[in-house]
Amino acid sequence: MRISELSAKTHVSVHRLRRYESAGLIASQRQLNGYRDYDEKTVSHVIFIAMSREMGFSLPFIAEYLPKFQSGKLTPQEMMGAIHQRVAEIDKVIAEHEVLKKTLLSHIDWFKNRKRKSK
Repeated sequence: MRISELSAKTHVSVHRLRRYESAGLIASQRQLNGYRDYDEKTVSHVIFIAMSREMGFSLPFIAEYLPKFQSGKLTPQEMMGAIHQRVAEIDKVIAEHEVLKKTLLSHIDWFKNRKRKSK
């Protein structure tokens, strides 16, 4: 199938598909006219990649897990473990932002109090 068909089947843009191919995540055969030709199995691979990106996984992470997915050796437990780890990373970032928010609000209070004192 051509790249436009793969895009339609997976709801992933042609630009993104080209990026996945240049990163070595998917492969195509070139036809004589230069068009890319993808196997039907590439549809599920692209869906896995797109879902992984939606969850915030990096392309290097996906490159590590994709061969296991392609060979049918990626277990649900393995993927759920990775997702739980991603949730923990997000919780850490949220906690860091909460601390930053408190610091910013305290600086606002400091400026408000300084303004009052100068009157």
